Amino acid sequence: MGQFDLNLSTRPFKPYRVANLGLFALLMVLVAVSIFQVYSYQRYSTMAANSRQEEKLKRQEADLLNEQTRELNLKMNRGNASAKLSEVEQLNQLLVRKSFSWTRVLATLEGLVPEDARLVSLQPLADQEGRIFLNMNVRGRTLADANNFLKALETSKAFGDVALAIEEKKDSVAGNEVQFTLSAYYTPDGGSK
Repeated sequence: MGQFDLNLSTRPFKPYRVANLGLFALLMVLVAVSIFQVYSYQRYSTMAANSRQEEKLKRQEADLLNEQTRELNLKMNRGNASAKLSEVEQLNQLLVRKSFSWTRVLATLEGLVPEDARLVSLQPLADQEGRIFLNMNVRGRTLADANNFLKALETSKAFGDVALAIEEKKDSVAGNEVQFTLSAYYTPDGGSK
């Protein structure tokens, strides 16, 4: 018969207890990580579904607003509306001209125009933002007069964005004159400071 070694007392048990505890701890960590991943997946899936639903609502709202804008633009582009808009623009220009203080701007310009230059014409306009824009035609004896007037406007607090638009020489009875056109934004409060 075969020989069986049934005496367990001669060979002690191997220390599997520490290894088993380590494996059990690793199993618990893996279970905790799995639970966290399931929770995160459900949470982010819910958030993604809410975001998709919100995006769908925003797209529908944007489409509705685009449709309303298109309808309003169609109404505005009719001949009657464009005529009204041009009439409103003309009335706004008239209001700007009516509220424009000629005495104030002329008093401001009086101190800025050089002795050898004359202000020939002055036209106030309003831009879309309601700022007053002045076109000025000035005559002088030399180009230096235009340059002096341009520098005086630039240093004044009442005028901004000063630009020399046109410059031309003209023959007159007194001799050659230079005529130039200037444009600038006018701020009435800037001149009184």
